[in-house]
Amino acid sequence: MNQIMNLVYAIAFALITFSVTECTDAKDKSNSKDMASGVQTTKVSASIEERDNIEEFNLIEVMVECNDSFRVEMSYLESFNKSGSLPDETDKTPKCYMRCVLEKAGIASPASQFNVKRTAEIFPQLRDVPEEDIIKMATACTDRPETCKCERSYQYLKCLMEAVIEKYDLER
Repeated sequence: MNQIMNLVYAIAFALITFSVTECTDAKDKSNSKDMASGVQTTKVSASIEERDNIEEFNLIEVMVECNDSFRVEMSYLESFNKSGSLPDETDKTPKCYMRCVLEKAGIASPASQFNVKRTAEIFPQLRDVPEEDIIKMATACTDRPETCKCERSYQYLKCLMEAVIEKYDLER
């Protein structure tokens, strides 16, 4: 049952992360339009400091919140959870979904710098991996050359997921 819940969390995380949006340069918009309805929404959430102080962080809640802005199909998240990459790496929406989740979780700063300690605190909600291993793996993934915040977030998570899959999922 616990493995099923972990899979559901991982799938939800991947779906939220990968949305279809275009990357913007230094000026990232705080408002977005829902592609299906054309309704403009404003993102409102707790600051990173406020989220850090919350005893029990709910990743699923954040994923659902980000999926409101960046719609991602469940199949994208399932693929990411299994392989560490998206089925269509040209699709910006799931990548921006991931950026949204990382920022709202306090893992990525608005300047796209990654907090490996925070990654290690949150990642066990997706996979049963020791925090020490996540810190090592995430540290190796933080130095990113990408300038697009969505692409940068995706490549960080891709690097981390591929490392986790390589180390822990070889028996599957």
